[in-house]
Amino acid sequence: MRKILFLFLLFSMTLFAEVMGKSGGCTLTQSGNFTVQYDNRVLKDVHYIMPAKSGGNFRELFVGGELHGVIPKKGKKLVLKLLDYKPNVRIKGKPKTGIFIVALQHGSKTERIDMPYIFDAGLMKIHTKQQADIHIVLTTKVAYSLCHVK
Repeated sequence: MRKILFLFLLFSMTLFAEVMGKSGGCTLTQSGNFTVQYDNRVLKDVHYIMPAKSGGNFRELFVGGELHGVIPKKGKKLVLKLLDYKPNVRIKGKPKTGIFIVALQHGSKTERIDMPYIFDAGLMKIHTKQQADIHIVLTTKVAYSLCHVK
């Protein structure tokens, strides 16, 4: 009886180890619609150049994307290029956070800034830091499928 129980236990552990060792992933998709706020005003006619409609992570989905718009009342162009991102350590049960590295062009001035992000319940919110001269908030919905074992 002990031998049968031991063989069953060994078989179960081998089967479980094989399933856990397989690679899995999530699929993120984006509609391509961004809401852009500049100094608490929503920009109209924002054009987004999307690097990919879907991907396995935020880098594939957002990095390389560009947002083009016009600053209200100033008539100056606003261009945001998402250059890279650095995620924070993931804490289970908490929203995903990190920083997007962005090239910001407003008027004739271009600067590279870090914009913190928070991803919670399918909503990606990217914003300028508190001490920034201008306040920019980008929001978009990201749909994600449950992670699955391939």
